[in-house]
Amino acid sequence: MSTNVDVAFDAYVLFTLLTVATIASMYLAGRIAERRGRRFKIWAWIAAMIGPLALPLIFLFPNLHRKNAGHG
Repeated sequence: MSTNVDVAFDAYVLFTLLTVATIASMYLAGRIAERRGRRFKIWAWIAAMIGPLALPLIFLFPNLHRKNAGHG
């Protein structure tokens, strides 16, 4: 059987894990975006809004640091 204390503790653990995942995704999204020629601060804010979903979203945009083969 589950008591109210167990449920509250589980909620705190889940909230803590989600907070850590969001903060980690903010940092990772910013760094990956920076390597791809985008602004760190903007992508950190995007990750703050949508969480870890920002990580795959970065890869949908073109890499601005990629060399243009034959176009330069």
